Amino acid sequence: MFFNRRKRYNGDVATLLPAFGIDMEEAGVFKLLNVLDIAWAQKYSIYEAALLVAYSFAGGLYQNGLVERADALVKDKLLPIQKDWIKKGIVRPELVAPWPEKLAQRAAVARG
Repeated sequence: MFFNRRKRYNGDVATLLPAFGIDMEEAGVFKLLNVLDIAWAQKYSIYEAALLVAYSFAGGLYQNGLVERADALVKDKLLPIQKDWIKKGIVRPELVAPWPEKLAQRAAVARG
């Protein structure tokens, strides 16, 4: 029973990722599963988990020097979707509020 719930959770999160322009193969399936392990353990909703994946993906882009691509993802997809989901009440604002600042710190390091 547990594995079926977890499998469905992972699948439900995966269906949200194209909204961010994230391809699971490019993101790395095992890296994605590691992020989902955290989200599952912390009892994040599928929307919160999708945001966590998007932030993690953007952080990886910054870490790999793909600053312009990461900036575009954050500006055009991540922040507008986060704002919309908070407005709809499907994401806890207190949970996701610190994430943009942490990502901005990674962006600053990437910019040197």
